[in-house]
Amino acid sequence: MLSPVEFFLKHPLLSPIRVAGLSLITRALARRNMVIAYEGDEAYRKPARDLIRRVRQETPMVLVDDEAYNIYALAARTARIPGDLAELGVFKGGSARLICEVKGDRELHLFDTFAGLPEVGKSDPEFGKGGFASSFEKVQSYLSSFANVSYHVGLFPETANGLEHLRFSFVHLDVDLYSSTLSGLTWFYPRLNRGAVLVSHDYVNALGVRQAFEEFFADKPECLLELSGTQVACVKL
Repeated sequence: MLSPVEFFLKHPLLSPIRVAGLSLITRALARRNMVIAYEGDEAYRKPARDLIRRVRQETPMVLVDDEAYNIYALAARTARIPGDLAELGVFKGGSARLICEVKGDRELHLFDTFAGLPEVGKSDPEFGKGGFASSFEKVQSYLSSFANVSYHVGLFPETANGLEHLRFSFVHLDVDLYSSTLSGLTWFYPRLNRGAVLVSHDYVNALGVRQAFEEFFADKPECLLELSGTQVACVKL
């Protein structure tokens, strides 16, 4: 029998509430130039934590600190894997900024409608059409100091036409919906080089995202790795 505190902290049905609460806490801390850190990681992760704090002050990120750190660290760890980087679902450029800081000379491809989410399906009860709209011009300006960043504006995968020859070392998906996630997996997976990392937001708290991953990887050799927060990742074999 779980106590009320244990029930809140551990029950899977309350995961979205816990994530939302932690997101509010991290944003409140960011306004006070503070971040959540864990004992023993301060010296090792302080540069990344400081960067995440700065980015959060500059532009909204729908990520808790651990999720932001995972993107930063995984993109950095793929430096020796051949291939470009990509992000599908850019919003206001916060996670793209983290990737830019560690991508080196690799090309980063950013895909987004910038008009918000497309039509949602029955697997996506948490979201509505037009959600997470942003400004392409503002994102482009925000990332203007970084070289080798390409923008592909419109509905994916049509915006990837002509890019079929590319190979990738790191891909970040943050598209919220079943159909968009499945499209991202279908297009990027065969173009991941061996050792490349694909990571997605909302696997834990968005039914459609989780459904797309479980269906797509049902016959694939890779294991799905649940990360801190709501993320999932895989390493291409």
